Amino acid sequence: MRGIFVCILMAAFWCAALGQEFEVVSVKANKSASTSSHSSSDPGRLTSTNVSLRSLIVTAYGMKDYQVEGPDWLSSARFDVAAKFPEALPRDREKYNAGLRAMMQKMLADRFKLVVHRDRKTFSVYGLIVGKRGIKFKEVPDAGSHSNSNNGHYVGTSVTMAAFAEFLARRVDLPVLDMTGLKGSYDLTLDWVPEPRQSGESKGDVPVVADSPTGATLLLAIQEQLGLKLESRKAPIEILVVDHAERVPTEN
Repeated sequence: MRGIFVCILMAAFWCAALGQEFEVVSVKANKSASTSSHSSSDPGRLTSTNVSLRSLIVTAYGMKDYQVEGPDWLSSARFDVAAKFPEALPRDREKYNAGLRAMMQKMLADRFKLVVHRDRKTFSVYGLIVGKRGIKFKEVPDAGSHSNSNNGHYVGTSVTMAAFAEFLARRVDLPVLDMTGLKGSYDLTLDWVPEPRQSGESKGDVPVVADSPTGATLLLAIQEQLGLKLESRKAPIEILVVDHAERVPTEN
């Protein structure tokens, strides 16, 4: 009975947290002309320096950049944001992110008069699917997801296929959707050779391609080492359309 009571209290707290707003918010235009930006958050504060309104919208609504449609200035106008939370958010990552997004959405509506609506649009995508010979890795207990990568090496511990698809989307030229049907957690290791890049030199009108190590490219390595495959497809994806936003935020 006591356990049920505690669950009810936690649920009530969480419902209240989602309706909260930042205790104190400072939003200022950044005129530095710098090309670098930075954002960080902890249980008590959000700090963003030289970030675009598009970036704030992407974070607030849990979208990818390609999912947000609006005027070009959303990317060019830059701002500094400092916000204090009314109280510490839950340690649970999903609940923390949900609470932060709810407060950011309220802030964007108040300070930028942001109005958006959701829609769907068909994109060219890669579908992450299981190859004909099946997967070459095993399911593991869900012990907390961790991953790290460098230019040609990836290690994922207890990761989902959705999380792996997100990683791949940052390495290829199209969105990647998990279509494997695999619902568990998995340990994955992947090694590949990045695609050759142009060196910047040219012979006549022909760019010179820089030398690179030999080995499997990312798409081939996925098949050979994991038994997965990226397949070109068309798929409807949810988008967020910006109907209205003020370029100059209301005063602090």
